[in-house]
Amino acid sequence: MSYIKDFETELLAKLNGTEDTTAIARWISEKVLQSYKNGITAGQKGATVIRKGASRNRDQFGKAK
Repeated sequence: MSYIKDFETELLAKLNGTEDTTAIARWISEKVLQSYKNGITAGQKGATVIRKGASRNRDQFGKAK
């Protein structure tokens, strides 16, 4: 999950830097749009996402199986 860690690091640097809020908001919007486009591209290639850890499926009562 290095993308999220990299994003957090860049965001904190921008928040602690001298950039104004408009520039930071624009940067965040661009990052979100880029991530969205990358997700669409990956989906078109038929890539399978494999997550490590417990299943996120839930039964009819909302409890994890």
